Amino acid sequence: MAELVVADDEAWRDCLGVSPMAEDISGDEYVRELRIPGPDAELVQVTWDVTDDSVRIRHHRDGRIVADLFREMATLLTVARTGLGAEVILEYGSDGWLGRARVRVRPTVLIDDQVLRS
Repeated sequence: MAELVVADDEAWRDCLGVSPMAEDISGDEYVRELRIPGPDAELVQVTWDVTDDSVRIRHHRDGRIVADLFREMATLLTVARTGLGAEVILEYGSDGWLGRARVRVRPTVLIDDQVLRS
C-alpha cells in the first residue's frame, strides 16, 4: 500500500503564503494543519496525518463549516499554481478505485472531488 506523500513546507509557502504547523486539537505531533484565508470571511483548513494516510479539507465561511471532505487511503497531498490562483490537490485510493480532489483556494473556493473505478 502506498504511503501519503505531502508537499514540503516551502511549496505551501511559495504557492499560498502560509506554512503548515502542528495541529492543536489532536495533540498528535504527526497531524499537521494548514489554514488558508480567503476572500469574504472564507477559510480553507487542511489537516493530514501521515501515520494514518488521512486528509481532511474543510471550507469555512463566516465561521461555519460549509464543506467537510475527509479521505482515508490518501496517497498525495500537494499544492499547485493555476493561472492567477492556486489549488490543493489530494489523491487517494486503493486496488480497484482512485480518487482525486482539487480544491481551488484562490481567487475563490471551489471543490471538485471525483472517484473512479479502475
